[in-house]
Amino acid sequence: MSDTYCPIPWIFQAVRANGDIRVCCQANVTKNQGVIRKLDGTAYNAGQDVLEESRNAEMMKNIRLNMLNGVWSEECGRCKKEEENGLVSRRTYENQQWKFTIDEARSKTTSDGTISDVPVIYYDLRFGNFCNLKCRMCGPTDSSAWYDDWIKLTGTNKFKDTSGEVSILEDSKGYYSTEFDWPNHEPFWDQLESNVHNIQHVYFAGGEPMLIERHYDFLERCIDQDVAKNMIIEYNTNMSTLPTRVTKLWESFKQVRVGASIDGMGSMLEYQRYPAKWEKTLRNLEYLDSMPANIIAWLAFTVTAYNVNHMIDFMKWKLVKSGFIKINSTNRRPIITHHVAHNPKHLNIRVLPHQYKQELTEKFYDFLKWVEENKYNNYVQKQAHEIVNGVVSYMNSENYYDSHWQEFVEYTKKLDIIRYESIFYVEPRFKEYINA
Repeated sequence: MSDTYCPIPWIFQAVRANGDIRVCCQANVTKNQGVIRKLDGTAYNAGQDVLEESRNAEMMKNIRLNMLNGVWSEECGRCKKEEENGLVSRRTYENQQWKFTIDEARSKTTSDGTISDVPVIYYDLRFGNFCNLKCRMCGPTDSSAWYDDWIKLTGTNKFKDTSGEVSILEDSKGYYSTEFDWPNHEPFWDQLESNVHNIQHVYFAGGEPMLIERHYDFLERCIDQDVAKNMIIEYNTNMSTLPTRVTKLWESFKQVRVGASIDGMGSMLEYQRYPAKWEKTLRNLEYLDSMPANIIAWLAFTVTAYNVNHMIDFMKWKLVKSGFIKINSTNRRPIITHHVAHNPKHLNIRVLPHQYKQELTEKFYDFLKWVEENKYNNYVQKQAHEIVNGVVSYMNSENYYDSHWQEFVEYTKKLDIIRYESIFYVEPRFKEYINA
């Protein structure tokens, strides 16, 4: 098999929070952010365009041909870097999940990369950017809660998104933007419903999907059309809320997969995912852990410069104190499910000072000794080695300190002032590297 092949460009469609259609979320780290564009440079958008047409845009055809020929496309750079550093890439687990092999891909693809008789069976849908948290590695493109802090942080009511400049407006109810209303475009729903009998898997992110009404509309339509029983639905959710309404709908689906965006315990979670409250989040996690068998869940830990040190204590907490039965209970992922934040670069773990990286490297390898000394089973030990080797290798493989450390310091200090927080309270180790 080609070591660049991934089934995504054949069976999948992804819609950003602003409606722009992209290759997949991993391509967000590229200059073009993976957006599929027309010949005139404008983005295909789910609120305006025919979904099917974007599947054979020039970018998509080129990506398919590259994959079939063992060539890495620019849009696939994140997976390439992760695999080079021993991390488990999305390409790897999509190949594990889907039976759409490279041989089948070849048979369905013409010489110019076009496909015509391959239905979309897997969607990534983000019905706008409405959210109640303003995570430090996030921004207004993915969270409406960021609007006020963005204006204070940058001094402007504008930000760039994949289709150009977005204005933050204000009325008596607060700040808002009209750029994320694409789910109100009814032709999109008609297109989705015409293909609903083929859908096997839908991934929801946001914004925060539990707060977005259109997400509930979709679930109800799937139930009404009697296709929910054949469908896996998957979430990336901040676990700040878990409404009875959604858990009741989940009962009708074949399987529900919940990736809980939990980046630590206590003050660390509350700092990185402000204004999350740990006690409430933990109660929701415990409720999730007690739910029926068709629901599986994991802790989706985003590794940043802020919490990489805390990550070790968090993994110990998961293994020793959490008491979870369902969450991260599989042999493949018995500890946590993590990914490094590639962007923004000033929050990437590669930005950390060299001495701090050395200390962290030692601490991560001490964690491996701790796992062995406590005689955890082979699955735990195997994943512990994967996590440690991947994070350490990635962190030390490049130096962002010279180009982005000052940006990290300025961003952190300014946001701390805006939010009445302190990095030194949640991670005292930074006192040696940042002047108070």
